[in-house]
Amino acid sequence: MAMDRPGADNPLPPNWPHRTQSAFVPIGRLTWHLQVHPSRKPSDRTIVLLHGTGASTHSWADLIEVLQEGACVLAIDLPGHGFTRGADAKNLTLPMMARDLHELFLEIELEKNVILVGHSAGAPLAIELAYQHSALNNPAFQITQIIGLNPSLVPPPALYTTLLGPMVAPMATSGPMTSMIAFIASSTAMVNQLLDSTESKVSDQHRDYYRFLFSQPSHVQGSMGFMAGADLPSILARAKGLTIPISFLIGQRDSWVKENALKKIIQQHFPEAQITIWPGGHLLHEEQPLAAAKYIQAIALTNRETSAAPAYGRGK
Repeated sequence: MAMDRPGADNPLPPNWPHRTQSAFVPIGRLTWHLQVHPSRKPSDRTIVLLHGTGASTHSWADLIEVLQEGACVLAIDLPGHGFTRGADAKNLTLPMMARDLHELFLEIELEKNVILVGHSAGAPLAIELAYQHSALNNPAFQITQIIGLNPSLVPPPALYTTLLGPMVAPMATSGPMTSMIAFIASSTAMVNQLLDSTESKVSDQHRDYYRFLFSQPSHVQGSMGFMAGADLPSILARAKGLTIPISFLIGQRDSWVKENALKKIIQQHFPEAQITIWPGGHLLHEEQPLAAAKYIQAIALTNRETSAAPAYGRGK
């Protein structure tokens, strides 16, 4: 998977994590921002990292080194997020984003076996992508695993909707409104409030990355559009059509996706999925990157959970 790297015109801030691994791939209306990390060993696997609403490739920055041990790692800015450009609000639904990702994967020629890792809203996106791919029966690559970290398979919490709910309305996706929201987010404590509400200990450096992202009107608009376009009932209704292994990692302190409600949804719609419970908040992979990377690596490289994956608690 060879990519052309940007030169002096690289639009990422100088301190952006893994900046030198960035590539930009134009396909149709979108210009994708990717970060490609080759495996340090010969491998036929690609671990694809799909961030949640409002995040970007930076969310995975501290997991990359471990994950490169035995697999190529592909981190992507989803449409409307980070440095991926060209998204329209009407195309930020899970089915459309999954179709766009499939086109991207074919264009850049992934390794044969693909493991999808989705955090928060990235998890239902991974499920939709795998469902679409199974219907296409495309031999170019196969999706062999889905790993969901605090998957957003239940409605968001009250604090999240109180702070951001009004922005999800169609009016909020207009240029003037998103510019105003970006100004408010970058000049007030709103971003810190949102991060604190995850019950995760987010580093000052990562807080700076989030503040930068939410100072960009395009990122605000994309985040709001992604929230508005999430049709969870439709995703869950098709879940039984998937036959590939699925693993879910759940943070006990996650106040955005509550453990008990999430486990009920998983047991109802993904009865064969493996559930692992950790202490941690919604951004547990940012507060415990080494442990999260080892958890993903154990599943990705062995197609099952092993003792190599830290497990504070397990259960169906």
